[in-house]
Amino acid sequence: MEKKIPHLQSNLIWRQVDENTVVVTPQSGQMRVLNGVGSVIWQLLTESQSHEAIIDHIVNRYGISPEQAGTDLDKFLAELEERNLLYWGA
Repeated sequence: MEKKIPHLQSNLIWRQVDENTVVVTPQSGQMRVLNGVGSVIWQLLTESQSHEAIIDHIVNRYGISPEQAGTDLDKFLAELEERNLLYWGA
């Protein structure tokens, strides 16, 4: 079974501002501000990191369990997907 990788939509405009990331969807004009952890995940998504690699990074950086990292990451990615900021692909 092929594992899917989370990808950011290509039409987004985003900028790092201090510890946060500001994301704008040009078509709708909607803006979203990601906090420090969200910004770290966003950066990993721009590098096309796999779901597993992102979990490993969160575990190593923040010292939480892989289970907690996976739960938190899945919730965050689901929210990005719901807002049409992310899709899953090869």
